Amino acid sequence: MYGNPDEDLSLLMRLEKEKDYPENCKIITEFGKIVSITTKRRYLLSIYNSKKVKSLKAPTVVPANEITEQYPESEVLDKKNNVSGDPVSNVMFGIIDFGFDFTHPDFIVNGKTRFENIWVQSGRYDGNAYGYGRIITKEQINDALQDEFPFKKLGYHPGKSDLFGNGTHGTHVLGIACGNGAVATKSFAPNVAITAVDLGLNNINGSNLSLGDSVKTSHGLHFCTVTANKMPLVINMSLGGHGDAHTGQTLLEQIIDHILTTRKGTAIVQSTGNYHQANVHTYGDIKHNQKVKIPWMFKKNDRTPNEMEIWYHGDDILSVNIYDDNQDLLLSSTPFKDELIIKDDDEVGICLHRCNEPNTGKNQINILINGKLNSKFWTVELVGRTVKNGRYHCYIERDDGGQSIFLPAIANKTHTTNSICNSKYSIVVGAYNQTDETKTILSFSSSGPTADGRMKPELVAPGFKIKSSCSSSSRENRASNKLTSKSGSSMAAPYVASLVMKILEKEPELDIIAIRKKLFAACDTAFFKENNFEVFRAGHGYINPNKIT
Repeated sequence: MYGNPDEDLSLLMRLEKEKDYPENCKIITEFGKIVSITTKRRYLLSIYNSKKVKSLKAPTVVPANEITEQYPESEVLDKKNNVSGDPVSNVMFGIIDFGFDFTHPDFIVNGKTRFENIWVQSGRYDGNAYGYGRIITKEQINDALQDEFPFKKLGYHPGKSDLFGNGTHGTHVLGIACGNGAVATKSFAPNVAITAVDLGLNNINGSNLSLGDSVKTSHGLHFCTVTANKMPLVINMSLGGHGDAHTGQTLLEQIIDHILTTRKGTAIVQSTGNYHQANVHTYGDIKHNQKVKIPWMFKKNDRTPNEMEIWYHGDDILSVNIYDDNQDLLLSSTPFKDELIIKDDDEVGICLHRCNEPNTGKNQINILINGKLNSKFWTVELVGRTVKNGRYHCYIERDDGGQSIFLPAIANKTHTTNSICNSKYSIVVGAYNQTDETKTILSFSSSGPTADGRMKPELVAPGFKIKSSCSSSSRENRASNKLTSKSGSSMAAPYVASLVMKILEKEPELDIIAIRKKLFAACDTAFFKENNFEVFRAGHGYINPNKIT
């Protein structure tokens, strides 16, 4: 609530009734009862308290699901392959990611771009309806391709932060999903038109990180649907963090389900995340008057903010005691009260406790630590004040600059899907090692189920050292015939997205229920020994492209 009262804020809001808005807000996009808005900070409290508003949410960070390859395998072809100028597909591919190299041969046919547009959300404002960023058109891209310096001509360099030529996440994902075979292996959707949303880079803790947010991602989804108009549309999002309730009820996930249930011929494919071994989740059952200790470990000399979320049943009441590594009590919390965390007479964090979060009905505790931390670990002690259900889930939010973890002995590998992939109808993909005869699910590929017991991920696809299109480095003026390797569920998701486009090319009117049924029927079942938790990472099994008809 604090800050410049005239500051413009972007928010997501769920209404009590569709089209019935509170005062003093500008509607940017609408998805049924969920809308994105802008407003002045001075109106925030009145909107929050309005009887017309069910839920009001500030933007939450949405990072790329990226794994840094220790030794990426690069390859430059002597010459590009000839690609036919087949008719443009009846399906459009939407991608929300980071860094799209429009000069790469995999996205050019007969000298012309396959991009319908690129919305550079971090670009200078061009007057578009969303209120920020710049939308680059197909005509502008084609004009730039004729120039000796296409990036300079267009004012957009997708690899401006890529000093070493490892390639951007977005270009690599794009090559897997819809590359035409000029350089990378030909995809299953080589002729689709492309609409792309570049979420941009944000300077966090001194590092340029691929970070979007939930509001801008929702705008990206809207942009893709508007661009596709009445065409069948497949959107890929290899994005997401660690936190939230993992029940598919964030406002962004509700937007995803709204799009999928109101628009035929549409699928949204998401990576499950790479957090299976990250030690950032634990859960359990607490009893009345019981105390449960949860050790929270920090990196040496960590000066980045750290965040833990605790979600528990709405019928229960918990409190927390927080101890430092000397076992000095920093906070003994009062349920449903926001309190500062003090260490050595200095404010080092805050504990926020919310009753009945409006989208999940759960109670939520957020422990946020600023960059002043000088501890090896804290102990967060849960206290069962009133317990009818007892189940709790704890998540440590993603922090690429200094990831904190739970003590590995108490960390749990299930329920580690990413923060925005738990909706009912999105297609969520894990990764397996396609070079191994046993098709081992990759050690990092996140595990389900969701916190409310649903299957996520729903299938697995190749994700180990996948060679795909490599974008230009910051020192290059145009893409070469270069490939680079990356691993992760981020590489598995676009493989499946490519197959979904193949399905929709033949049957463009399928609804999401039929698309999912057809896709899951094309999976080879994964068999595991009894009581093997791998079943929570495999879903319906290994996608078999030969079964897609």
